[in-house]
Amino acid sequence: MNDTIDFLSTNKDIALLLSFRIKEERIAQELKQSELAEKADVKVYVVRNFEQHYKISLDNLISILRALKKLNIFNEMFDFAQERIDVDVFNYLEEKKNRAKQRVRSAKQ
Repeated sequence: MNDTIDFLSTNKDIALLLSFRIKEERIAQELKQSELAEKADVKVYVVRNFEQHYKISLDNLISILRALKKLNIFNEMFDFAQERIDVDVFNYLEEKKNRAKQRVRSAKQ
């Protein structure tokens, strides 16, 4: 596999670059950290921590990318042009939800 960023030797290097690019985009869109946080429905410390310490959960990263309208970075990795998403994924998620509901019901009894 020949990634264009293989010169970045560690996960932290990649996180730093990703954080820098997202900060650049936030500034280009003339958003304050607090405005991006509100748009992404995350706490402002999530944005600040990512920009300063390069740490973020996947869920929060996706929320921020969505708020910046930059989810297209995943286009090369996934084929979002498909009209139909794999039914197995939906079945798995549905089963997972049902198991969680059953655990809650069992705990209440």
